[in-house]
Amino acid sequence: MSKGNVKKPKLMFVDDEVENLDSFTMHMEDDFDVVTCSDPLKALDVFKADENISLVLIDQVMPNMTGLELATEIKKLKRYTTMIMVTGNATKELAIESIRKKVFWEFLEKPVDFSSNFMKQLMYTGVQEHYLQKASHGFRKGAVQLLANLIDDKDGHTHRHSYRVQSWSMKIAKKFELTPHELMIIEEGALLHDIGKISIPDDILKKPGRLSQLERKIIMSHPARGGDLLESVEELKDLAPMARFHHERPDGTGYPLGLKGEEIPLPSSIVALADFYEALSSKRPYKDPWPMHAIVEEILRVSGKQFPEDVVHAFMQVILEEGHLAPSELEEIKKSVSEAA
Repeated sequence: MSKGNVKKPKLMFVDDEVENLDSFTMHMEDDFDVVTCSDPLKALDVFKADENISLVLIDQVMPNMTGLELATEIKKLKRYTTMIMVTGNATKELAIESIRKKVFWEFLEKPVDFSSNFMKQLMYTGVQEHYLQKASHGFRKGAVQLLANLIDDKDGHTHRHSYRVQSWSMKIAKKFELTPHELMIIEEGALLHDIGKISIPDDILKKPGRLSQLERKIIMSHPARGGDLLESVEELKDLAPMARFHHERPDGTGYPLGLKGEEIPLPSSIVALADFYEALSSKRPYKDPWPMHAIVEEILRVSGKQFPEDVVHAFMQVILEEGHLAPSELEEIKKSVSEAA
């Protein structure tokens, strides 16, 4: 196959200074398929419409939207896209912090010499990073889903429980100012929050009657078992806190460690509330689903004790936005809970 028929990697450069865009295009178009935009809002639309963009260079200081804001939106759309911040000296600390938070892969300090061999090699390395992350993401996503299916198959009474917990965890999590990477961790960790149940004997896990004291102790070991299991796999250890701590409570009465308040990671508290809601709202062999007003009343009653108040507040926002309750109904429930306290 001739070089002319080889599909070039596609790069995008977003900068409100047109001369920088022209220089980038002139020096890169022989080796790459180049897309440039001077408006970050337009760039976001272009990115949404083009699945082939592997690497995006973004100027930090632009009108309408900062580079970090644009990169965050792009990460939400395609988390494995390689992104490079182009920045002046004044924003170098911001660039380094953005890399630490896994929004940007690298940063370049202005002025940038796009004609240098270093720049061309950096573009090729960035494209390779894109394909590596894409493959890794696909493998990890498949592995997480496989494990989630095993968990739900293990406990036949809670079919697709893990996926419903994931859905509600993400609804709650999006009410917090979290990075795309942090949201990804919650999305995957919520699916595996009950992975410790895989090691619980079926005759205990599926027992229809009351559990003995020993059996209850074994059931209560599943968070620690799950945390240990995920920590033993290097690629999944960042999901371990949601398995280990989703039964901890701010008042210190949870398990396995009896953590209090801010000792409990936010993702674990989010998953804990999503898990609690899903358990109450689902039909089980031993109970019918609770009505929404009763669930909300119970969650408000234990707010600050079983779940952090900010997580409860985020949950209530979702309830209102999705129309599960009218604002007046929620206020009436709050008043009732307050009077009963």
